[in-house]
Amino acid sequence: MLSHDILIRTGNILSLNEPKTKASQNPTDELIETLKIVLRENEGSGENPMIIKGKEDNALQDINREDVKITVKVFMSSPDVDLLKEAIDQVCNSLNTNAIESLVIAYEGKESSEELLTSLKKLWAGVEEYVKIGKLSSVGLSDVNTNEFIDIFQWANVKPNIVQISLATCCVVPPALQEFTKENDVQLLTHSDPAQILPQKELNGLINDNVSLYWVTRYQVHLKCRGILSSKGYLIYMKKITK
Repeated sequence: MLSHDILIRTGNILSLNEPKTKASQNPTDELIETLKIVLRENEGSGENPMIIKGKEDNALQDINREDVKITVKVFMSSPDVDLLKEAIDQVCNSLNTNAIESLVIAYEGKESSEELLTSLKKLWAGVEEYVKIGKLSSVGLSDVNTNEFIDIFQWANVKPNIVQISLATCCVVPPALQEFTKENDVQLLTHSDPAQILPQKELNGLINDNVSLYWVTRYQVHLKCRGILSSKGYLIYMKKITK
């Protein structure tokens, strides 16, 4: 069996006409539509990893870096801290910046609560390393239960100051989490991302082969003073397995 790593950088999807016209799309539909366009219009390099690029994202060009805020959400398929760092580095490379204002990690492991905590702590060690060198500012977790979040908060040297909960699975914010975030100055946010932002079946169909997903990152660039979204894009890193 042959394997080959593929990195897809969509560029600014706000400049693509097709996904923009479907405002009611959920994040998975938006990502799949975007990937179809990028794969249709761009050939990849022959290197490993093969890099497939949409239009270059020039959101930070000709603008004062202090006037914008970059927020990133990383959907991790494994607790491999090197892959998490790779995801952060690749976003910085594609936007030509050396820092991200806000990072949230979504990791959905099929593990027991104890094993899940171990996995999240592995990933968090990488977050702490990048906060210390100034690459990250605000950092947080998505879709962890109250006890897991409190455990990580108390254990961590660099405390998470964001926690995201899903609107789909949680109609009411758990009172204990609400109380804890208020007491510890943690930003409590809701989101509408599905547990699997890029399902395996759809990904295999897009690539026409068996694929193992490492991570998906979504970034957004906002103009601070006006709160305007000037850029939004995805990066997808995967292993293609050919028999």
